[in-house]
Amino acid sequence: MRRLPSLIALRFFEETARHMSFNRAASALCVTQGAVSRQIKLLEESLGAKLFERDHKGIRLTPVGVQFLPCLSDAFDTIERGFRQITAAKGRRRLVVAVPPTFATQWFSPRLGSLADEMPDVELSIRTEPTTDCHCNIRFGRHALADTHSELLMTERHVLVGAPRLLGEPLDRLLEHMPALHVLHNDARLDLWPNWLATAGLPARYAENGIEFSTLEQAIRAARKGAGLAIVDRNMIVEELTDGSLARFSDVEVAGPFGYWLDVAPQHAALEYVQAFAAWLREEVLKMG
Repeated sequence: MRRLPSLIALRFFEETARHMSFNRAASALCVTQGAVSRQIKLLEESLGAKLFERDHKGIRLTPVGVQFLPCLSDAFDTIERGFRQITAAKGRRRLVVAVPPTFATQWFSPRLGSLADEMPDVELSIRTEPTTDCHCNIRFGRHALADTHSELLMTERHVLVGAPRLLGEPLDRLLEHMPALHVLHNDARLDLWPNWLATAGLPARYAENGIEFSTLEQAIRAARKGAGLAIVDRNMIVEELTDGSLARFSDVEVAGPFGYWLDVAPQHAALEYVQAFAAWLREEVLKMG
């Protein structure tokens, strides 16, 4: 009988070592950073040795990690080759999709069960950045791309949200004293707060006392914990509003100007399973109303 640690833990270790980041590994795997950390800890306990060193600069492989990684990667490569050979023989098709990290976690992942039911014979490979073998790219942006099939899936619909325990406080007092949680795009703040405050007829100074985050998902988590108020695309927080972990603090809603686009290269546009995937996306967006 083979003595092997958890295959999930092994997969999480390889992905973390590939990115040298727990956060980026979590995005690539469509799980939380905490889930990645727990699996790495379980694997280290199983091995009786540390795999990563952690300090203020980030993480790096220990000598044990450096020794273990190539063996593990070779084993996964062998498994993947065998899997592809068998599924190709049975007629399975492989769909490679690039999805932005927050979209992947907040919108796409909760709907993967529906996609599996709709396309049971398709092997799905999800990336967080476009690669040369991608069939489809879901992109955050303002405009269609040239030389590709670009279709607007949804426009952002921005609302003011925060921790439900803050609902009893007057809104002007909250805006005056709570940090405004900002989201960065290309190292600059998105105009979510200025646009929302202008539409609501509220002073622009409420956006000055702020905290910046590199992803929308980080801002959402901070808002849930009561660290501040956030202007968030409500398409990305359907579950949080439903389960009560986030609450709206105003009826004001601002549409756009950014949205999520589906880009398909011309050489892939005629593929039946690419068309089926696009149809599934449209149907899921329509369900949101």
